[in-house]
Amino acid sequence: MAKMMSPNTRIDWFPLNAFAVPGAVTAAEANAGTNISCAIVTGYTLGFTDSDTDDSKTICDEGNVQNRGFANYEANLAIYRDPLGANPTVFSTTRDIFKDGRVEGWLMVRHGFKSGVEYALGQNYSLFKVMSDFVRTTAADKGGPVQVEIPFMQQGEAYGNAKIVA
Repeated sequence: MAKMMSPNTRIDWFPLNAFAVPGAVTAAEANAGTNISCAIVTGYTLGFTDSDTDDSKTICDEGNVQNRGFANYEANLAIYRDPLGANPTVFSTTRDIFKDGRVEGWLMVRHGFKSGVEYALGQNYSLFKVMSDFVRTTAADKGGPVQVEIPFMQQGEAYGNAKIVA
């Protein structure tokens, strides 16, 4: 799970029908997303968490067992909010995607390349199917910038460390 944004991270938003095969995304499909990286405040959450487990044994098991169950992941992004009446920026664009809540789609994260570098054949990515909950405005401390928090709910499909295909 990512807890720190580095300059070598890219996060994109995609609508539900963006990929022919979500586990085998092409460079063209990946580059068609909305790059929201520069709107995200450090300390975001986007990644896998502990999988569910089951300790049921068969009659052949001689000791305790632990079987992997469902994979779990979480996503929660905070972005800055533009001042009211300001010209739109990546902050406004990102907020506008999720402002109505219950927006379903995909979050893709790639590490190791600057956020402005396009996706290319062979690069690793992780992809998470999510639905946004209603955004929350976070009051600024001591006159600092206002932030908007976007919590997401798992939608049961994720791909870890997949590779961009031709």
